Amino acid sequence: MIDDAPNDRTLEISQAYAKIHKEIRVISNKTKIGVGNAIKEGIEKAENEVIIITVAGKHADPNDLVKMAEKMNEGYDMVFGDRFSNGLRLPGYQLKKLIANRLCNLAISVLFGIKARDITSGVKAYKAEILKKMEINSKGFEIFVEMPVKAYIMGNKNFAVIELAHKGRDAETSHFNLVNEWPKYLRTVMKCFIYKLKYNRTDSLKASNVKMLSRH
Repeated sequence: MIDDAPNDRTLEISQAYAKIHKEIRVISNKTKIGVGNAIKEGIEKAENEVIIITVAGKHADPNDLVKMAEKMNEGYDMVFGDRFSNGLRLPGYQLKKLIANRLCNLAISVLFGIKARDITSGVKAYKAEILKKMEINSKGFEIFVEMPVKAYIMGNKNFAVIELAHKGRDAETSHFNLVNEWPKYLRTVMKCFIYKLKYNRTDSLKASNVKMLSRH
């Protein structure tokens, strides 16, 4: 569990649970605030073969994490959580956020060919080796776009999708500000597209070099 919230009791409560449940490891991340920085800290400190990322809050169901772990045991590179399996409207989910979400997911699907409806979901699982060798630049919520898209570009296309028992987060408690975050998401999508072009070009050059060497 990574705590980077300076104005609540998350650290205190988590440490109390960690004393009871020894499998819980609490990391206080006070120097680099932001969900992206917290996730990068967690990836760096992770020691197991699978990393499951989720956001804290009453809208999330812990049973989803169990389902993700079981799915990863089937040999997938990644597992994506889907909040919209049962329709587009979630209780408490603002219409403007829904529109922005659908547009962003559509753009990702078209530009990168990822056939998933909720690529921007904050609940995902990855093989640890994928994330540990990835250069992650995001500092905020846009990390939920950067990681799955870059992983897919890198050739990790064996993924599964599970339905989330997700409740729309109350606008009063959410730290996600659409006005501030939407431009970051767009920039991240475009940066990933440039990354895709460079990655594909590098792969093509490597393939050409292999053919030239084989001729000799």
